[in-house]
Amino acid sequence: MNLSDRRKELHKITVILLGVILIMNITGCGGPKYKLEYDGYGFKSKKTEYQEGEKVTVYYDLIGTDTDYWFSLDCDDVKLKQDWDNTHGYIFTFTMPAHDVKISVSSRNSMDYDPDASDHGPVSNPVSTPVTYNSDLQTETWFCPECGAKNDMLYCKDCGLKKPE
Repeated sequence: MNLSDRRKELHKITVILLGVILIMNITGCGGPKYKLEYDGYGFKSKKTEYQEGEKVTVYYDLIGTDTDYWFSLDCDDVKLKQDWDNTHGYIFTFTMPAHDVKISVSSRNSMDYDPDASDHGPVSNPVSTPVTYNSDLQTETWFCPECGAKNDMLYCKDCGLKKPE
């Protein structure tokens, strides 16, 4: 093999190695990965580790009626996009930064006690109709043993537990 053939062979090997390195960088092989952690139940994602710049999709499907949810990340440098669909529930997407990320959920029961709920009389505009409470259901102030909320009605305003006897 002469010098020209050796140079051609070396050039060919160099091009192949550069191609392999480029493919590894594009597909994310070999780069550092960062953890996706959850603070709460109900979150789902395809993976638990992502590379910087990778799109992350997280689903949250533990949906309760009459419940308000708040979602947050443990960092300020990530923009969390929130969507909803009837198949997955809440859908969150963001671009993975160069550090671990934790997504959290907090919730509260938003159900209000309506003593007239069984009264099926006509209501012209339920949104603007104020809820009135039966004063017979008012009690002295008490703290719910289940959730700790301060109450003055027969049932806990946060979790719905009946006042203990």
